This record gives sequence, C-alpha cells and structure tokens, in this order.
Amino acid sequence: MRKLNAEMGCLPSEIKFNILSRLPVRMLCRCKSVSKDWLQIISDPYFLKLHQEQSKRNKQLLLLNQGLGDDEDDTRPQFVHFLATSLEKEVHFGLGGFICGYVYMIPSGHDLICLINRGHFHIFSPSFIKGIRLPQAKLSNCLEMDAGFGYIPSQNEYKLVHMFDVNPNPFAYSIKCEILTLTDGGTIGADAWKEIKQECPFKVSGWGVLANNKFYWIVSVVCTPCEEQSIVSLDLETETFDFIPHPHYVSYLEGNDMFLVELKGQLCFIDTFAYPPVTDIWVLVDPVRKIWVKEHRIDLTMLQGFDDEQTQVLIHGYENGELVISSQQKSLEFYDTRRKIFRKGEDLNLLWHTGICLYTESFFSLGIVDSG
Repeated sequence: MRKLNAEMGCLPSEIKFNILSRLPVRMLCRCKSVSKDWLQIISDPYFLKLHQEQSKRNKQLLLLNQGLGDDEDDTRPQFVHFLATSLEKEVHFGLGGFICGYVYMIPSGHDLICLINRGHFHIFSPSFIKGIRLPQAKLSNCLEMDAGFGYIPSQNEYKLVHMFDVNPNPFAYSIKCEILTLTDGGTIGADAWKEIKQECPFKVSGWGVLANNKFYWIVSVVCTPCEEQSIVSLDLETETFDFIPHPHYVSYLEGNDMFLVELKGQLCFIDTFAYPPVTDIWVLVDPVRKIWVKEHRIDLTMLQGFDDEQTQVLIHGYENGELVISSQQKSLEFYDTRRKIFRKGEDLNLLWHTGICLYTESFFSLGIVDSG
C-alpha cells in the first residue's frame, strides 16, 4: 500500500478521491494508517458521500448458509456461513454465537442485516464482518418473531420494530410493539427497546418493509378484516398504525405467494402466481392517497425450469435496470424490466434455505452493547 501511496502522491485530489472510493470499507479502514494524506482523504465528508454513492451503484450480494438443526433441546452453538460477492470479488466468512436452530435473516435494504435465532435479535455488518447481540426483546405469547428492520437515510439510523402478543388467550391477540434505534457508533443500553402506546390492530405476517418512513406488513390471513384492508402500516414519526387498501390481484390460487418489498425507495406488492403464470408488481405511487399502480407483469413461463406447482419466486431488489430474482434454482435470475427478458446468473449452488439479500457497503459502525 505504501508503494501505491507513493505512486498516487502526484495525482490531483479528485483522482485520488475517485480511486479510493472504489475500495471496500474494510480495506479503506486499513488504508487510514498508510499516510496522513490518505487518512485525511478517507475521513473527508465529501469522500464518505462519494463512497456511498459508488456503493449504491454497485451493491453486493450476501448469501447465508447454515445447518438446519431444529431440535428445541439442542443447545450446541451454531456457525453460519456467509458469501459476499460482486463482479470483482468473493469473500467467505462465518459468524458464531448462535444457539443451534434456524437463523432468520431480515435485510435492511442498506448495509446492516438483522438475524433472529431462538428469540434473540442480532445485528450484523457485512462491511466490517462484525455482529452484536441486542438486548432481550419482550417475549410473545404466540412464540412468533414478527419484526421489521430498515435504514432511514435522512437520520442515518436503523430501526428495528418488534411485534409481540400479550394476550394469554391462544384464540385471541393483543399485539404490542417496541422499537429499537441504532445510531452510528452509539451505545446500546439495556433499556434500548421503547414500547409505543398504540397496539397493532391485527396480527401480521412476514417481515416488515420500510418505505416512506413507514413499515408495512401484510396482515395475517386469519385476521384480515376485509379484502380492502390487508396491509397495515406503522408511521415511525407519529408511532401510529393505519391500513392501506390491497391492490387488486389477478387471481388467487392455493399456495399463491403475496409479499411486500422495497424497490427504488417505493413500497411494492408482489403477486405470484396468477394463472396463466405471471408475477404482477404493484407500486404504491402515492402513500398519502394510497394509490397503487401496476408497473410490471412478468411472464414466468420464460423462467428456466419454472413449474407453477413447485417453483417459489422471490424478488430481492433492483440493480442496474434488472430485478434480482430467486426461483429455487442454484443460480439467481435477472429480469430486464425494459427488454422484458430473463438473464441467468452464475451458479451459486443456492439451496432452498439459503438467505439472500443485496446490500450497500457503508462506514456505519455497530457501536457497543452496554449490558449494565
């Protein structure tokens, strides 16, 4: 690195900024010790913004693999394995500290991800390859972990929302909500969870999706009050819940997957499959007036190996004009929204339980957990 520093010494500052902004975060942290000049560049607010924009244009793919131990009496530690990959590199690493059992992954749409294992929340930074275990959340009578995790750029904060049932009646629900805020390099105290006053009107299904400073969940099928009120939102500013109308879907078949995802900063409702086999993508274009527009219809019969009785289609993000899709194959598919064609990715040896997400590298520091 010192040889590279000498070679770059005579270059204009703009070129130095441009070259260094293309390096991964962990390497840049090591570069700070090369020289005072590099330390000054990497610490410059303009450089940090430039690196962030560069990272947004070149998102990384994170894959999580693990053992499938689900024995409730098994307390042996589990080690999960990650693969971070881009066009330039692949990085293999692992993370321990989990009790044996399934590890769920909730992406944030930015850098950090949330991992859930046996009722405990963990936050993991792929950029620094570092994880922390959060203070214990409230226990739920229904023994389910309903949560949402996301990043708010305007505040440079992450929000983790946890729903928990306080009703002892197994045939009724009383859903309370608590929120934990992660700040850059901040200390996370034992009292980090803050319970909000309003209860969630209904039990939700799946992980919450953050868009427009609100979290959104699909209401559990057994609780849905009517077809026009099947999505519930939590406004983080007012800490209040609301319903938004369900977009009209083409048809419903048993096993049909409907889920929410954030694409390009907007909430999207994904409907798979209708018949004939298609995936409809609805966009919430006006969150205030609650207006949906169907932006894409994808013909799934063009998807290699597609079987409308066995294939599950999931959309993980939008990158360079293409939707990143997994369909229970060993590789990802990329759908060009303009040309309306699929492109098959490289063989990643994906398994049905492989966790998949896109993330943007950042210098966001996890800080420390103060258990005292």
